[in-house]
Amino acid sequence: MIVSYLGTKGGTGTTTLAVNGAADIRRLTGRSTVVVDLKTGPGDVALFLGLRPRHSVLTALDHLAWLDLSILRRFIVVHDCGLHVLASGDDYARPGVRDADHMEQLLRALSAAYDYVILDAGCALLPPATTALQLSDAILMVANPDVPCLRNLQRIIDEVKRLGVARERLKMVLNRASEQGVLSTAQIERVLGFSITHTVNSDYRSAASAVNSGVPVSALRASDIIGQLDAIARSIVGFPDAARPKSGIRHAAQADQRRAEV
Repeated sequence: MIVSYLGTKGGTGTTTLAVNGAADIRRLTGRSTVVVDLKTGPGDVALFLGLRPRHSVLTALDHLAWLDLSILRRFIVVHDCGLHVLASGDDYARPGVRDADHMEQLLRALSAAYDYVILDAGCALLPPATTALQLSDAILMVANPDVPCLRNLQRIIDEVKRLGVARERLKMVLNRASEQGVLSTAQIERVLGFSITHTVNSDYRSAASAVNSGVPVSALRASDIIGQLDAIARSIVGFPDAARPKSGIRHAAQADQRRAEV
């Protein structure tokens, strides 16, 4: 299964949701899961997990002609939680238009090697991101409850549908929904003509603590945002809703250690 997280503009929290969605899917299912950073320039997926990879998605794209599973795994780093990561490159011009065909081959190779391929597609509808969206089984469109985001969201919905992506593959995620002075969910749904599939409260403290510790949010002490992120992952993999599971013991100790180092 390929799942893309697509932001309506920069700063909506798309990377936070993609990283934690991938980590929660791995935690819930125990099945092979990789998160891929498709943004141009230095993306933040590896940084959010405290990883320093030697290779990137650009390495994989450039070596695609002789790519096989054993070679592909050399470009991937593994977090302590079991999540695999294919990081972004440092080239601000790539992945670009000329990488679109190779991106399709790469994603098909990853899909053959992993049960779940989670993509941080950024917020720009340019090749090869559009190629990734067309291959995705589900697209989680991330927006904040403010006018600029919602204006962009309507435009992006129209463009993604123009690419041939079926409406039922689009899921709306309202991030930072608890911030004051913003539009209500009912108002947003009325304007967009789309139901909001998931809402995630604003919790900068938990998100920042996880990034500073290099662990998923689920490794921290219980909070509302952990349950909301868990619900999104359950929805993706088809698991029933459940009470918030306890934080993983092996992650909690690691989080405490990394906080001390920070």
